[in-house]
Amino acid sequence: MELIGQRAKLRLMNMGDIEVLYNLVQRNPNLWKYMVRKMDSLGDMENLVIEALKNFDKETELPFVVIDRVSNTIVGSTRLYDISLDRQTVEVGSTFYDKSVQKTSINTECKFLLLKHSFEHLNMVRVQIKTDIQNIGAQRAIERIGGVKEGILRNERMLHNGRIRDAVLYSITNNEWNVVKVKLEDLLTKRYDKVK
Repeated sequence: MELIGQRAKLRLMNMGDIEVLYNLVQRNPNLWKYMVRKMDSLGDMENLVIEALKNFDKETELPFVVIDRVSNTIVGSTRLYDISLDRQTVEVGSTFYDKSVQKTSINTECKFLLLKHSFEHLNMVRVQIKTDIQNIGAQRAIERIGGVKEGILRNERMLHNGRIRDAVLYSITNNEWNVVKVKLEDLLTKRYDKVK
């Protein structure tokens, strides 16, 4: 499965991606600052990919690598997880990008592709996104694409470093999708125009 945009291509993750993803994190240590699991070794990335693929087999997750179509290289990862076809809900997350593509159209386009797939192909009624309360940049990015802040999940989880995080919870519903879609298409058009 692939979700293809103008700048970004999302391809299902596979075992062959482990080393590339790990090297990406090693080149960009700050990428992992707000992630919920440790990433100290190639084995940690292998465990992450194995778990993601097991969840894919259970049909509860769609884990993707992000390919920059300009350079044709893997520049990050993102996923749909906690997929519930019964409840018609899903969460977007586990997202990280190489510094070289941060603040480009890549993240906006990836969110657009994931949301479009969620609402128009999986028929979801709710897509939620959580982020660490300390990650102000992520909160701004989620709000910029149309995420509605629902509140704070206090002591949402203990992180690998022992810190107990609060998480900010956002959502986009199927009733909001058409407005969000137009907003994202407009944002992407402006970003593409800057690149040309």
